[in-house]
Amino acid sequence: MTSNWKIFASTEEIFAALTAQLVALSARKAHVSLSGGSTPQGWFRMLAQPACATAVRWENLHFWWGDERCVPPDAEESNFGAAQRLLLSHVPLPPGNIHRIRGEENPESEALRYAAEIRQHVPVGASGLPSFDWVLLGMGDDGHTASLFPGQTDFAEPNLTMVAQHPVSGQKRVSKSAALLMAGQRVDYLVTGAGKAALLRDIRDLDANPAARAQSPWPAARILSLYGETTWYLDLSAASLMGGMQARR
Repeated sequence: MTSNWKIFASTEEIFAALTAQLVALSARKAHVSLSGGSTPQGWFRMLAQPACATAVRWENLHFWWGDERCVPPDAEESNFGAAQRLLLSHVPLPPGNIHRIRGEENPESEALRYAAEIRQHVPVGASGLPSFDWVLLGMGDDGHTASLFPGQTDFAEPNLTMVAQHPVSGQKRVSKSAALLMAGQRVDYLVTGAGKAALLRDIRDLDANPAARAQSPWPAARILSLYGETTWYLDLSAASLMGGMQARR
């Protein structure tokens, strides 16, 4: 398991690179696990523009979410709600290809239901778990990803989904497990902003020490694709402490 670090001069260039990946992937049936939070929202806006929207073969894509806050879909905090407003309501993605986590339901029951839906639709990979074609993740300032928080994540969790609790707000969330995320054919991170630069530098340094990575307190450092390379898409601010790494030309 290795990391590939890609640095871009702007978030728009990152979004363009992700769009090219999605266009290529949409040539066949594919299951995509989307990241929540605010960072991917600019990408959703780009995908909804006619030039991008007409290039994607939406009928081949199935969209899932890495995690969801336990709120209704029309709530401002809803990961699905943001995707629906900015992207899904503007493109011809078949309704049956949208697999949202129902944040308005009982979280324990919803975690079980979502796991069953995943098993029903997503092909099993070499690990014996359902394997998403592309898993997109973000990273919090504390090193969490999806709703896998430092000090709370059981990396040996056998279930596909779990109920997590935000360590500060106490808000409950439904999240894919570490094992399920790592079973993805591709696991890529989208991280922007200077506030995460120091943490990214420290995570990058773990590339040279797999043993230390395996003991890292940061879930984002440990959630890598079992199948090979994991790519980090960074803007210049996020990569500002990575000494000597240049933006892509």
